[in-house]
Order: sequence, then structure tokens, then C-alpha cells
Amino acid sequence: MPRKSNFFWTGDFHTHSRYSDGRNTISEMVEAACEKGLKNLAITDHGPSNIGTGVSASETFLAIKEEIKGIQKNHPEIRILTGAEADIVSCQGYIDISKKVIPQLDLLLVGLHPYVMPKSFRDGLRFVLGNQISRVIPSLRPRIQNINTKALVEAMHKFPVTAVTHPGLGMPIDVEEVAQACAATNTAYEINTGHRYQKKDEIKIAGKTGVQFIVNSDAHFTQSVGDLDFGWSLLQQGNISFQQIINLEIKDMI
Repeated sequence: MPRKSNFFWTGDFHTHSRYSDGRNTISEMVEAACEKGLKNLAITDHGPSNIGTGVSASETFLAIKEEIKGIQKNHPEIRILTGAEADIVSCQGYIDISKKVIPQLDLLLVGLHPYVMPKSFRDGLRFVLGNQISRVIPSLRPRIQNINTKALVEAMHKFPVTAVTHPGLGMPIDVEEVAQACAATNTAYEINTGHRYQKKDEIKIAGKTGVQFIVNSDAHFTQSVGDLDFGWSLLQQGNISFQQIINLEIKDMI
């Protein structure tokens, strides 16, 4: 009798708590993950340069790590990881997490966000303000796309990035170039099920580079923790193989 395949998600590796702009505590997010049957959950709050939503300082992630240690003792059924969703703050790919803190994280996510405190005045003009202006002046879009792409690629080469978050959301990028850099630096390319903005055509383009994908919820409240199945649907539309999805496991059933 031929075997049938079934799949399950090994974890949700991009979520937020009240330490940044999430609506729930870490304990509540963990409880939600356990109810969903997840084996791994990463708390990845925004870096301190994210205006109005980030943690107060890089060292806050160490406080989060200590809190997670206490929660972990009561939840042996799940592995709770301390991470960060760092903001890119310059055209050269610098991020807003200190070099002392990065090695103490379990994972480092990096993403482009439109409202950040830039590293320099020039970065503010070209990178932050440039993205805002390009929304009303379409002719600037190709130039801004190049700046965004370069910044994201540089970040991957400068830092031990686990995954790039919501690539292209609100800030245009060259999907193929970013995916190639991900493949070259062993960085995962995120399928973000929280925003659901990605299309099958760009997933196909990224997939052809051999990049590894990670499907994350970007959950900001308990209800969406582990809500990942939209990602599987999108990856199927993009003809992506099981082997390219790092947080998906296949079970064979008779």
C-alpha cells in the first residue's frame, strides 16, 4: 500500500510580546504555542530603533532571556528561544542590536522597517525619508529599491542573521538578489503569514536560488501564534519543495 504524507510545523520563530508592540506577555504567548502543539517558540521583539514599538535598549533582550529561563522550567514540552527582530538603520546594513548582545541571542532576525531612528543624518535622508518619498514619487522607486536591497544584503554579510523578516513589505527589494544573498549566507527567507502580502511569483523567483524558507506568524497576540498554514499554501503555489522549508517536517502514514 502506498504511503501518504502529512506535515507539521516544528515551531514559530517570529513573535512579539509586550516588551515591544505585542499585546500579550511572554507567558501568555508560550501558553498559546503549547495549545497549538508547537515544539519551539521564539520571542523576537523589535530592536530599540523601531520608533514607538521597539524595546527600550539592546540590553532589554537579556532581561527577556532571564524571564524566558523562568518560564521554560514550567514548560518542558516546548523549547522557548530568545531572539530579536533587529532593525536595519543604515544603507550599509548596520542594525540596532549591540555586538555584545547578539552572541547571547538564540536567533537573530533582521528586517526592513519604514519608521526607524537612522544611524546617521545621511542615512535618514537616503534610507528612511527616501522610502517615504518614493511612495508619492514613483520615479524614485528603482533607486530606493537598490538602497533597500543593498542594506539587507550587507546586513546578512555583517551579522549572523538567522532569517530576514517580511522581505519587501512596505519597502521594495530585488527579491532575487536578496534570496541569492540568503542562500550564500545560510540565512532563511521568511514567509510571513501575519501580513499575507507575498505572491506566488516572487516565491518562485526566490525558490529558484536554492534559498531555505521559514514560515512565521509574526504574531503580536496569542490568537495568531502558530497560524502558519497560509505559508504552506503559498509555498505550494510557488512549487517549493519540502526540503527548502526549514520549520516543516513530513510524516509518512500508511
